[in-house]
Amino acid sequence: MITEYSKEIFKMAENKENKVFFNSSAEHATIVHQALVKYATSYLDIFSSCMCTEISNNSEYCQLMERFLMEDEKRRVNIVLTDYTDNFRKTPIAKVLSKFPLQVTVKHYNGCAMYKGKPAHFTIADDRSFRLETDITKHIAFGNFSSPDQTLALKTVFEKVFDSDLSKSVSLEL
Repeated sequence: MITEYSKEIFKMAENKENKVFFNSSAEHATIVHQALVKYATSYLDIFSSCMCTEISNNSEYCQLMERFLMEDEKRRVNIVLTDYTDNFRKTPIAKVLSKFPLQVTVKHYNGCAMYKGKPAHFTIADDRSFRLETDITKHIAFGNFSSPDQTLALKTVFEKVFDSDLSKSVSLEL
């Protein structure tokens, strides 16, 4: 099942299909995040709790993130973490991100984004792709690899929080 899901998600991402997909597990979340990074071309905005789980710290995701940032110095990654602790700086993904201080900004925000009255996490890429996690405990989410309107709505929320005085920069240096 996971292999078929992975094939379908990566095919949709590569073809920039305007088709809603769903995920309902950490394994699915891992696959979708890998596809978002692999096919992003300019930026990724990530609104998450702490990025300390296997979803963000598996070797494939870390390699894809490093490749994304290495391929073009104009590419950027902006991250808002709601449950930031110093443990984040010791994670494999933080070690990758720390190599690109001019392209990566991480901030801590003591709040949350809400979707239908519940806390939500999301990742957006290139003004067209998104994954919106509507149950952050069970990793239930939906997304699309070619939905500019939905992506723009999430981008507006992200930028409002990211640019807020309530969001504080996080150093990735150990």
